[in-house]
Amino acid sequence: MKKTFIISLITLIILGVAYSAGIGYYAEKFQANTTFGSVDISNLTLQEAQAKIEEELNNETITIKENGQTLGTFTVSELNGQLNTEEVLTSTYNSQNPTEWLGGYFSSVEYDHALMDNLEINDEDLTAVLAEIGLTNSDREAATNAYIDYQDGRGYFVQDASNGTQLDLDEVKELIVTGLQDGTEEVEINQTYLEPEVTAESEEIQSLMNRIEELTSTKITLDIAGNQVTIPQEKIEEWLYFDSENNPVFDQNLIYEYLGTLNDQYATYNSYRSFNSTLQGEVTVDPGTLGWSIYRDEEAAQIAADLLAGEDITRQPIIQGTGYNSNGDDIGGTYVEVDLANQMMYYYRDGVKMLETAIVSGMGNNHAVPTPTIAGAYSIWNKERDATLVGINQQRGNDYEQPVSYWLPFDDTGQGIHDANWQANFGGDIYQYAGSQGCINTPPGMMAQLFELVEVGTPVIIF
Repeated sequence: MKKTFIISLITLIILGVAYSAGIGYYAEKFQANTTFGSVDISNLTLQEAQAKIEEELNNETITIKENGQTLGTFTVSELNGQLNTEEVLTSTYNSQNPTEWLGGYFSSVEYDHALMDNLEINDEDLTAVLAEIGLTNSDREAATNAYIDYQDGRGYFVQDASNGTQLDLDEVKELIVTGLQDGTEEVEINQTYLEPEVTAESEEIQSLMNRIEELTSTKITLDIAGNQVTIPQEKIEEWLYFDSENNPVFDQNLIYEYLGTLNDQYATYNSYRSFNSTLQGEVTVDPGTLGWSIYRDEEAAQIAADLLAGEDITRQPIIQGTGYNSNGDDIGGTYVEVDLANQMMYYYRDGVKMLETAIVSGMGNNHAVPTPTIAGAYSIWNKERDATLVGINQQRGNDYEQPVSYWLPFDDTGQGIHDANWQANFGGDIYQYAGSQGCINTPPGMMAQLFELVEVGTPVIIF
């Protein structure tokens, strides 16, 4: 029994001495199973640990890959990395309790994230190394933002964003530094592509598409001489664009062109007309000053304003010229008819003949110096009593001043209807040798009646 006690006591003494020796040993060394990042610093002094970390880390190799393809390999030393480990190692060292050295053999202590804070890599050096292996964005495809486009037949649509192959180089650098800390031998960078800033789902894209839908779905209907013309949506989409501040604008030049097609279809200005005459039946009347067209400059501006207002509207277009009415017939049932072949003039009101008289028109082509009345569709633009007509007598070559009691001008060249008390007779072939300078000479009594009957704007049809 006594012998057993002595053996146990000696054992305890030996263990105590060993434990105390361990305390003394680990008072100047890192405990067992201590790692700093990927570097094992077990049983090393502070200086030894620092030297080992610097040596191993400087020789550590990291390979950069993209989609499994190797782009390049380099070491920390090539990056001129600066290791400032003394402070964190000292703090780690001082945090150890030497009396717990024995537990280090049964558990491990790892400081995996310490190097990230203490490894300094100059950004310019890292950029230069990446450039050496071709890791730059100069030859890579940039990400493309989503945008709104327009195509004929398709209208406005969203062109999707694309990622491209340009890299977020800051993220690449962070992966490299993290890999160095963790002891990673390979870094895959295919998750660091720069993403587009604007996608099809972005609020600005969706908001703009909603605005486009609102603008292009507006219904503008023009009541053109009784014809209801609704501007097609594809035309509105074609006219629409956005300025540098994303404000909607409608191209008035394109609207102007569109209104030209409506004038071609509906306007009567400068058009030949089929006319049912009193003596000759249906005749073709040359263009004159009578007629109307859409006033394209003002109407284009009005359509643009209506579209920006975004409210459906039906209205008449802005018209210029004469003879416009809702049924499209700018002659109508009230007009003055001048039949040059028969030297007759008629006045109809609402389709009823109210007056007829023989006349003398412009000097006929049989004369050496003809001054024929210019045929066409016109309208009376003034009524004047006791006027004095002035001009040049083309046959005699002298100026003239001719007083008349009634004057109804109807074109822009000086032609008109007036009384002619100097004419002894009217009708027949008198115009061939005693014709006017182009006006319609009318018997004074009939001219007085006509003057009272007609109004400014009354069509004058000469054929």
